[in-house]
Amino acid sequence: MTIRDNVEAVHALLVNDLKVTHLKAVIGFSMGAQQAFQWAVSYPGFMDRIVATSGTAKTYGHGIVRLEGQIDALTADSPFHDGDYTAPPKAGLAAFGIVWAGWLYSQEWWRKELWRTSTPPGTTFEQFMHSFRQRFSADANNYILQAHTWERHDVGTTQGFGGDVEKALRSITAEVLNMPSETDLYFPLADARYEAQFIPSVTLLPIPSLWGHPAGAGASPADKAFLNSAIARFMQRSSRR
Repeated sequence: MTIRDNVEAVHALLVNDLKVTHLKAVIGFSMGAQQAFQWAVSYPGFMDRIVATSGTAKTYGHGIVRLEGQIDALTADSPFHDGDYTAPPKAGLAAFGIVWAGWLYSQEWWRKELWRTSTPPGTTFEQFMHSFRQRFSADANNYILQAHTWERHDVGTTQGFGGDVEKALRSITAEVLNMPSETDLYFPLADARYEAQFIPSVTLLPIPSLWGHPAGAGASPADKAFLNSAIARFMQRSSRR
């Protein structure tokens, strides 16, 4: 399964079942942002604009290593049985969650203990940290499949681009608002800057936040206000078409 598979399925649903032939915008966060970039490459002209928050057009090596670390933490639990488990591998799921937590927010977010802004008074660091061990309780194989989908994302592998992500990005005709989080450890700002130089019509607007990856989903009131304001301005401005 790839991000491109997801996009093709939704496109088929829109066109064949709902009879939708054009969109004003495709907007997505994280893996949804990956889908937004894929929409712009796979179906140029189908939408006027895309908005991508906390996501890139390709998953680069560092992101794959991070995801493999989460997968290894999960599969190392002996009850996982190479995916043929009869009960949830609880220790593996707990390890998966704590590795995930280490990448989710920025280092400064942890140092300033900003987790206190969203937890009940009196919550200790140990209690908050432990909560991530209980975060993932659904099917373990499903989490792994999602991780592999994330790892495989690369708009350059779209038919016609021969694995060249830069060529694929140059083909984008939609107007793009790319909003990476300044402190995202999943999709670093440097990767967004690298990609932006190849997109013909792009506004690169980093989110000034300590909330790391979730800033792209409006993790704090300030993040939410920044996103809503920027996206509203982007959608209201006159199209270059």
